[in-house]
Amino acid sequence: MRRILDFFLSNRVRLLFWFYTALALVFTVNNNLFYKSSFLNTSNEFSESIHLFFSDIGDYFSLKPENELLQEQNRVFQERWANSTPELKAPLPLFDIPINTADSLYVNPVNYTYTSGRIIKNSYSGIDNYLTLSLGKQDSIFQDMGVVNDKGIVGIVERSGDKYSTVQSILHSKSKINAKIKGSNYFGSLVWNGENPNTVQLTDVPNLAPIKKGDTIITGGMSSIFPESIPIGVITEISLTKAKNYYFIQVALFNKMQNIGAVYVIKNLNSTAIKAIEEIENE
Repeated sequence: MRRILDFFLSNRVRLLFWFYTALALVFTVNNNLFYKSSFLNTSNEFSESIHLFFSDIGDYFSLKPENELLQEQNRVFQERWANSTPELKAPLPLFDIPINTADSLYVNPVNYTYTSGRIIKNSYSGIDNYLTLSLGKQDSIFQDMGVVNDKGIVGIVERSGDKYSTVQSILHSKSKINAKIKGSNYFGSLVWNGENPNTVQLTDVPNLAPIKKGDTIITGGMSSIFPESIPIGVITEISLTKAKNYYFIQVALFNKMQNIGAVYVIKNLNSTAIKAIEEIENE
C-alpha cells in the first residue's frame, strides 16, 4: 500500500496533466459537432475492424479458401438464377448446384447482380435486430439492397458506410417484405412479432387462398429489392384474423438467423427507374 501511495505522490503532476487532458478531450468532443462526428466515425470503424479481425480468425479455421470458392460459385449461380425466366425459375432452398448447370438458365437480360460478403456482427435476441456487413460504398453497396445467403433472405441494407453497412434483419419490428405462397399468385407481407427468431409471420393473405401446412413461402417479386422466388420458409400454423377475411400464417425460416456468415447483396439494376416511375404515380 505504501508503494502505491508513493507512486501516486511522486507522479502526481504527470497524472494530473493526463487527467485534465482527457477531461478537455471529452468536453471538446461533446461540444463540437465536427469533432463528435469524427470521433464516432473513427470509433465505429475501429469497432467494425475488431469484429472483422475475429471473423477472419474464424474463417481461417473454417477452411477459408474452400469457403470463398464455394461462395463465389453460389454467387454466380444465384445471379444467373435471379435473371432467368419465370418459367425456368424455381425456389432453391440450397444453392449448391455447380456453375455449369446454371448456364441454361441465363437467358434474360441482366436485371440483378450479386456481390459476395460476410456478416461480421449479428443480433437476433431483441425486437429490432441488425447485422453488420463487411461491404460498403467502396464496394457499391447502398441503402435498400437485399441481402440473402444460400438458404434464403437475411435482410435489407439500411445504412452504408465506406467499408461497412448496417443491415435491417428480417427479425425487426419494422421489417415488411413482399412474399407469396409457392405455386400461387396469393401475396402477403412478411413481418416478425419479436418472439421466436426461427419463425416469422405472413399477413394479409386472403382467406380464399388454397394453403396448407408445409407449403413453401417465397419472395413475391413485387418490390425492387428482392427477385421473385427466393426461399423464405414453410408454413407451420394457419389461423384467421378476427374479421375472418385474411389468414395469419406462421412461417418457419429456412435460415438459422443466429448463425449467418457468408451472404450476397442484391443490386437491382432497374431500381432507379422503378423508383422514379413510382414517385410520379404517387404525386
